[in-house]
Amino acid sequence: MLAALVAFADTSPVVAVVIFALFALVLAAAVNLEYVYPPELFPTDLRASGVGIAVAASRIGSADSTFLLPIIVAQYSVNVALIACVIVLAIGGLICWAWAPETGTEALGEVAEEVQKESDEHTHH
Repeated sequence: MLAALVAFADTSPVVAVVIFALFALVLAAAVNLEYVYPPELFPTDLRASGVGIAVAASRIGSADSTFLLPIIVAQYSVNVALIACVIVLAIGGLICWAWAPETGTEALGEVAEEVQKESDEHTHH
């Protein structure tokens, strides 16, 4: 939707606002996954630290982008800033698609056993 906003940048302001509102709705729904998905990735004894690191990393990214956005808009344009956002979101989506494990079909205990097994393998090498 953000790419659509870039593509239709020269259309009416009403269309731009509607596209941006749809993007904001989707992003607001997706950001809630930050609190649901990471706890499923870590065994109980590491869960608080793992989730804390994931949330801290997201906050650092948010702070960086908040700082950089007005600089990019001032030096280039709003379209360049939007294209940069599209690229970052696309890269993040591809990384998640390629490497984020699917936990919906596993019990939390199975995920913990998998992580423990992988951790043991890495410490013995």
